[in-house]
This record gives sequence, C-alpha cells and structure tokens, in this order.
Amino acid sequence: MRFGLGIGEIGEQLYQYLVEQGPMPSTELERISPEVEGALAKLRDVGLVVGEPATARHPDYALRPLVANAEATLTRLKTQAEELRDMFDSSSTATRGPNAPVEVLTSRQSVGAAFDDLSLGAHREVLHLITAPFVPLTALHSPGDPARRNLDGTVRRPKRRFVYERAALSNEAAVVGLHNVIALGADVRVAKELPFKLVVSDRERALVPRFPRGYSDQNSTLLIRGGALLECMIVLFEHYWEQATPLEPDLDRFNSARVELEEEDLLILQHIVAGQTDDSMARLMGTSKSTILRRIKRMRKLAGVDTRPALIFHAAREWMN
Repeated sequence: MRFGLGIGEIGEQLYQYLVEQGPMPSTELERISPEVEGALAKLRDVGLVVGEPATARHPDYALRPLVANAEATLTRLKTQAEELRDMFDSSSTATRGPNAPVEVLTSRQSVGAAFDDLSLGAHREVLHLITAPFVPLTALHSPGDPARRNLDGTVRRPKRRFVYERAALSNEAAVVGLHNVIALGADVRVAKELPFKLVVSDRERALVPRFPRGYSDQNSTLLIRGGALLECMIVLFEHYWEQATPLEPDLDRFNSARVELEEEDLLILQHIVAGQTDDSMARLMGTSKSTILRRIKRMRKLAGVDTRPALIFHAAREWMN
C-alpha cells in the first residue's frame, strides 16, 4: 500500500508494519532485510517512528506535518501553473500572436477591442449569438455612430443576423442593443438557449469564449482567423439560426390570414412563441402590459380558445400557414 510520503516503498511498508504489529526492537527489524536499517533511520528523521523499541507514532500526529507540506507544495505548483499559463497566453510569438490562426485574449480590454473590431468593422456580414447573462464588453453603439462608417463617411451596411438567448432579453442593456440592431436592418431571432457567445465577421474572423459556460475564467476568449475551426463556428451558428424563432412578423403571411388582426398582434404572437413574458413584450414593443393583455384576450376570442398554448396552435395552423 503506497502512501506517497516521500520515504520510499520500504519505509512505507515498515511504518505500516509497526502500526499493525506494535513496537519492535530495532535489531529485530534490521534482521528482516539489509534495506530496513536505512528505511528505519529515515522514518525516525521525519518523525514517523520514535523510541526504542521502534514505535510508530499515531498517524494523526505523525502525518500532519507531511500532509501540510504536501498541500503547500500543491498550492505552489498550482500557482506556478497559473503563472506559466498566463505567460503562454500572453506570449507574442509567431505561433500565438496577432497573426496566429487562433489567438487567446485574456484581458477585458483586449476582448472589448476585438469585439468592436469584428462587430463594427465588418463590410459584408455579422453573425452573432447573444447569451445570458448579458454583459456589455464596450459602450453600446448607436446606428449613426462614426465607428460604423467608412473612411469616406459612408455607412457600412453589412447583413446582420442576431440570435438572442431568451434569458438575455431580461437585461435592459440587451434590449437597447436589440433596438439598435433592428434599426440597422438586422434579422433577429430568439432561441430558448444557446451554447455560448459568438461573433463572426465577414466569415473571416470569429470571437468565442475559450472555456464553457460556468467555468471560473470567463475572460479568456479565442480570436479565430479562418480555417476549419471558423467553418465549424459558422455551421453552429446556422444550426441555431434555423432553430430560433423570428422576432419580426412575416407580413406576407400576415396579410394572407384575412382575419381581424393588426401587425402588432402578429408580433405579440411571435414573442409568445419565443417564450417572452408579458413584461418583456411590453418593454420590447414600447407599450404597456395592459395593452399586451388586451390584445391577447382579443386574439383568443377571435380564435375561439381559452389558453395561450391553444392560441399559438391555432395561429400557427390558421393564421401563419
């Protein structure tokens, strides 16, 4: 049985033997094997064995200093490992620096700067997964912000597709950002749950957390430049995009419904499908909760149903094809 006490295999066996058999004369022990003499001396040095005949000290007292020393060593090794990891991540060598396929960003400032670069500097397309908790990395940029403009002053208008995790929309800052991206003409959808945050710019670069959600280090972020890993991120985005619920109403389908509904009614239906609460819908639509409840009651009456799930089923089957 190995204890890992740093006293060698013979020493561990000898200590265990004395614990089980009780005190024994040193001369009798030394006759067992030529190696016992050195092991017994080592046991006396570290305080595991005392006296003559040789007596094993009680483990609670004998092992306490060794355990404390081992814990201190482990703590020191963990600290050194963290320091080495930080040095590795912050290294600017050719294989991990600004030109690397994958760069590790560890500070909030560097992640925020990269986020602005990808989200505001894109020319063709921005893909974005937004999860809860919503923590703005930088100041929210309005649609008319100069950061969104080219050098000649013209406004960049890349295609934007955003998927918000349902829980993220309980945050006021997230709602402000939502209104901004809608003002920019973005297509917005809502998902029940997303795996992690993601930004893809022009299908050339992406930002994604280095560690899973819930991990202690939520600052470390991967900046991906091209390659198969970037393609995987795009495929993942498209999967959740297809599964998410559009936030904006489909007016063509709405106009074909031929019922006494208004555009706001269909938008409320979209919000209900996405799992929004009455308070969330009122905030997102800029109206009162009583107005939301009144419209829902009216739609239930038109559909001839008593519950919201029944209303959604009727609307999907009869009003939204």
